[in-house]
Amino acid sequence: MISFFGKHFIKSGIFPREMGKELHRAFEKRQLSEYEYTFVISQDEAQKMLEKGENFIERIITWLKEEKHYEGLDR
Repeated sequence: MISFFGKHFIKSGIFPREMGKELHRAFEKRQLSEYEYTFVISQDEAQKMLEKGENFIERIITWLKEEKHYEGLDR
């Protein structure tokens, strides 16, 4: 999914590179939390990641609405 997003949405210029980087960072943190028993994330860092994730989703929703890919999406 990360590769697909990068290839079809970042490289094509639909979304900025920073969105691809944020997606990759979130995936790395998730992998660490899943498989590295000593990994600890601070509440502040978790809050920042949550906010970035919400922003990520909102940008995609906005794009979907603007491009009319999903007209029934109300949020």
